Amino acid sequence: MTPITHPRPASTLAFLLLLVLALWAAGCERVGFAPRREVDRRELARKIEAAIERAGRSQVRFTFCRAVSAQEPETALELEAGAEVYAAVLAALEREAHANGLTCIRGESRTREGWRIADLRLLSGRKRVWRCKLQEVRRLLHAAIIIDDLGGNLGAARQLLALPYPLTFSVLPHLCATAQTATEARRAGREVMLHLPMQPQASSHASAGQGVLCVGMTGLEVERTLESDLASVPQAVGVNNHMGSRATADPRLMAEVMRVLAARHLFFIDSRTTPASVALEAARRQGIPAFYRSVFLDDTETVPYTLEQLRRFRRVLEQQGAALAIGHPYPSTIAALAKFLPEFEKDGVDLTAASQLLRLPEVARLKPPPPSPAAR
Repeated sequence: MTPITHPRPASTLAFLLLLVLALWAAGCERVGFAPRREVDRRELARKIEAAIERAGRSQVRFTFCRAVSAQEPETALELEAGAEVYAAVLAALEREAHANGLTCIRGESRTREGWRIADLRLLSGRKRVWRCKLQEVRRLLHAAIIIDDLGGNLGAARQLLALPYPLTFSVLPHLCATAQTATEARRAGREVMLHLPMQPQASSHASAGQGVLCVGMTGLEVERTLESDLASVPQAVGVNNHMGSRATADPRLMAEVMRVLAARHLFFIDSRTTPASVALEAARRQGIPAFYRSVFLDDTETVPYTLEQLRRFRRVLEQQGAALAIGHPYPSTIAALAKFLPEFEKDGVDLTAASQLLRLPEVARLKPPPPSPAAR
């Protein structure tokens, strides 16, 4: 009889270990090629973007993001980060990828000017699920441009809408094209504000138009007038004053105005038509997100003047990091904006809607210098 032989214990253990490793590897292979569910990708995108924003704060900008779909297995994201936060943003992105079980492959290069570029591919197994290009810039500057006095000329509003930039549209109430201007602007993705008429100085000999707020109004009169103006521009998410060199210098009136705006959860921009304005301080006391105008673009209606004012605006941005300019729907202003705004993109200026500018923590700390333009 042939004796029955048994494998040695060590050989048995080695055989079982090899079998387990083979099965584990096969399982990983299958997982690597399995499509990641759409909801998982969205959750991953949310986590990575949140990590980037925490690391970069106001010095990171999402310049491009392609949404994932079943036909597009890889999400593409392009970022700009200021030099002071570039390394932190890159580390946060890689850390979040690893925390979610992804492999991160990084390629690095530099621009002609010497700024760093990181090209990252995030893999689930062998499947690419995320691509991110992170480019370093010297410093991100944050700007908003409001176009006032809209609502009377639909043609000018449409010319402004044709510009591929996030200009903020401030619409006067109760005019012939108020409703259509606000509707078309909102439909085109532009932010809409109420350009709130306020009493000018008597010496200006100017009329603020319908729905004007005046010194001496009771609290109820202020509320009713403002509610009527807001009803005329229901798309408005914020307010800035039209004229108002007399009204914005009156603490009691401004307190009443801000009380109504606070109840409606609207932000406020002080157009600064007078050095004596107390509107910004009144808004901040009420806890309303608020800011002020640094530059008027078109007190003189010529292209050269507005271009020079845009260059002045650029200098203010360099000094402060964030600033807001106001212009009007003049042909010269539209032409100057079309010529100058591409330079903003090249220079790393983040041109955004007024409400987005107000979310920056540094904006709440900025205060206006005494303005030079005459009250109007």
